Amino acid sequence: MKHGWIAWSQYFKEYGRSIDVLANRDSYTGEVYGNAKLDIQDLINYISIYEQIEKASPDVKAYEINPSHCSSRSKRNIKANTIDILCDYIEAICKNTDKNFILAYNDNPDGLLHKYGCESIEAKDFVLDAEKKIENLCNKLAGTNTLLIISADHGHKDIENMYEILNMEDIQDCLILPPSLEGRCTTFWVKEDKKTKFEHIFKEKFKEEFLLYTKEELLRKNLLGFGKKHKKIDDFLGDYISISVKESSFKMGTYISRESPEKKSTHCGLSAEEMEVPLIIK
Repeated sequence: MKHGWIAWSQYFKEYGRSIDVLANRDSYTGEVYGNAKLDIQDLINYISIYEQIEKASPDVKAYEINPSHCSSRSKRNIKANTIDILCDYIEAICKNTDKNFILAYNDNPDGLLHKYGCESIEAKDFVLDAEKKIENLCNKLAGTNTLLIISADHGHKDIENMYEILNMEDIQDCLILPPSLEGRCTTFWVKEDKKTKFEHIFKEKFKEEFLLYTKEELLRKNLLGFGKKHKKIDDFLGDYISISVKESSFKMGTYISRESPEKKSTHCGLSAEEMEVPLIIK
């Protein structure tokens, strides 16, 4: 709510496109806009945790460790595409004599869960292997006065029903723009004279699988959190937002979209599996 980063894909009127915010690329074509006159980080214009920490505590150095496909928000950014490299960098930084803050992110098991599902051997094997490597890291950090916090940004839920909005002529007839945000939390920009029709069609098709809110209802329920509303929230949210409460998701796309594999598991709905995350403090 306060920082404006509310989903994987958000519509930027300044680009006339939906952009994958973390990867800084067109949500449909995959194109990266390196020559844009203004970067999306500047458009959102929030102060990163790294900058906030270093401003409040000038004696602390803030590090960001993440995969190479992620954009950088810290001046001390390190790219690590495996859990092994991530742990090595954490160990090296923590063993220097400086005061450090490190935010380290790995895109698995999330990527494996999307591809193979929650019960897959691939995801289970990764988690078991990561546990061993993180335990080994904890042992190596003993005596370095390091507090280690391990958590996740979301859970996951296997998908049984995937609906492609592009193939729904009755819903498409009501829309001004392609839907945005996430498959399980989707926003729709609807023609003014088709809002009643859209509500009727949507609830008739999906009343058991998705909750449908107007933008005003969603904000009133504080489903994006509390605090001062970011100036671009009203740009990113359309007239309606649907949120999945079952094993269902929308597949968003246009006729110029790149081909992407079906996701066997995903997140951003209202199930406990997606909303509850572990918290380990070592």
